[in-house]
Amino acid sequence: MPNKNVTIFILLYTLMSCILSVSAEVWRDDFDAENPEAWQVVGNDSIWKIEDGFLHAEVNREWDVQYELYQFIALPPPYRNFTITINDFGGNKTRFGFCVGRRFPDTSQEDPFFYVFFPDEIRARRFDGKGSSHPFRIRLSREPRIRWETDVLKKMELQFNAGHFVLFADGELRTAFQDANFDKIEILGFVMEGINIANEWVGAAWADSFTIAGLNVSPEVRLTLIWGRLKQK
Repeated sequence: MPNKNVTIFILLYTLMSCILSVSAEVWRDDFDAENPEAWQVVGNDSIWKIEDGFLHAEVNREWDVQYELYQFIALPPPYRNFTITINDFGGNKTRFGFCVGRRFPDTSQEDPFFYVFFPDEIRARRFDGKGSSHPFRIRLSREPRIRWETDVLKKMELQFNAGHFVLFADGELRTAFQDANFDKIEILGFVMEGINIANEWVGAAWADSFTIAGLNVSPEVRLTLIWGRLKQK
């Protein structure tokens, strides 16, 4: 019997080691169910909901929505090298994007700095995720001032490596730029900017799935991730 227990332990240990070494650096959410351990609503929680395998965001003009944040918290910051892939990503009569942001020591008490990747453009903004929003002001942003005619993307892929940003849209290279001040990222998340058509009162946006890959995480964090997946099953 002791030998049998030892054998079982070895098999379990081998299985866990394989899981840790092979899949721990890739994290994916198909938005099949609410996951409060992975996402945190920073502002108005009535905007966000998980339904029919999608993350949905809906806004009403009366809510005065401005840069509401659905923040990624499944893995701890900072994030230095990663690739983010979002499938079926866009909005109708609204502005919906994905943001990468950070704070700086000299403005640590002020709103963080973000680059927001919308389906049709990139914007540099400062916001708190609860309605406050303003330009960079004291820092020079480096994003390209280009507007694309795409309100919805089948696939958006953002690659980040210590200040270098590379953006792909529907499988094609869209743009690349560098901001040396963004050598690391501290905040990731979806952003609802608000309604973008003057005579409309309701807007909606959606994302089908989210994947982040390439992160180097500690064995403790890897084990926590695996345990979280097991609890969901």
